[in-house]
Amino acid sequence: MSSNPKNIRPGSHFEPLDAIDERLLAALVEDARISNKQLAELVGIAPSTALMRTRALSERGIVQGFEAKLSLSAIGRSVQALVAVRLRAHDRDQIDRFTARVPHLPAVLSTFHTSGSVDYLLHIAVGSTEDLRDWVLDNLATDPVVGHTETTLVFEHIQGNHGPLPD
Repeated sequence: MSSNPKNIRPGSHFEPLDAIDERLLAALVEDARISNKQLAELVGIAPSTALMRTRALSERGIVQGFEAKLSLSAIGRSVQALVAVRLRAHDRDQIDRFTARVPHLPAVLSTFHTSGSVDYLLHIAVGSTEDLRDWVLDNLATDPVVGHTETTLVFEHIQGNHGPLPD
């Protein structure tokens, strides 16, 4: 996924979306590989307008990129887990050290910085339960920044909306 070109922080104020923008976004969320011509026909605008408006949505930071969705089991990563991580101390250096390294490890699908009893929730995918054990030991248990982990196996990941739009 590409980075936000204007470095707009999530949750920042955006210009309101008009009906055409909302239809463009709904179509792109449904099928990010749709051709510009098909997108224009679906939304009822000229192809040049569809291209210009889609680019503007990207420039405004609303569309942050397009990505391929992979079958984890087809690529040998059928074991998924959620790993709750509590840091040993809550100072900026340790937080920065953790966030600079762990989210970029190959097994990590998503990283959530959370409030409550844990500091981070990691969604990871590996090839086997042995790989999961080794991953936690090699990447978290031996990290001096990490104070505690708790691993939960994922039996099924049910996707939600990929881009909820305002009503």
